[in-house]
Amino acid sequence: MNKKQKVELIIAAFLILCGSLLLIFPLFQFIKVKLIFLSVLIIYSILNFIKFLLVRKDKDYEGLFVSLASIVVLVIVIFLDVESVPWYLALSLFIWIILMSLIKLKKADYYNDRKNKFWILEIVTLILFILTGLLTTINLYYENSIQILVLGYFYLIHGILELVDPLTMYLNEKK
Repeated sequence: MNKKQKVELIIAAFLILCGSLLLIFPLFQFIKVKLIFLSVLIIYSILNFIKFLLVRKDKDYEGLFVSLASIVVLVIVIFLDVESVPWYLALSLFIWIILMSLIKLKKADYYNDRKNKFWILEIVTLILFILTGLLTTINLYYENSIQILVLGYFYLIHGILELVDPLTMYLNEKK
């Protein structure tokens, strides 16, 4: 397993851990949606910027783009009152999903340009990511504890989808 795959694997594991933690927050009556969503975006931005710094020799700018997309949505969420207007939370998440989809599409195009069959896997995970994101944004109109659970499931599924790429590449190398 090369350095890039290890870094992507660790990032995906942190995303799964972050989603799992979000699922636990309503049990402890911690339901500050804005604070939790901002924290997730900050963590995700920092982790992906670290990923960019660690793998920049491979000319992989995905971590930088994801970090910038998270910062853009972070700024949007700071100025919106997402706690009292659930539509703003759904809109912010939808903007993040659109930006992330464009980044994932660029990665699939990169694989396709290199005649690598992994572009098909990227497109499948992109479709699953968009579908999961749309279902999540549609279901953010409930009370705060339900919103946090829905976000937790979304980030958990997103982490699992991010885990598919490095694991598949690793298994393909072993073959």
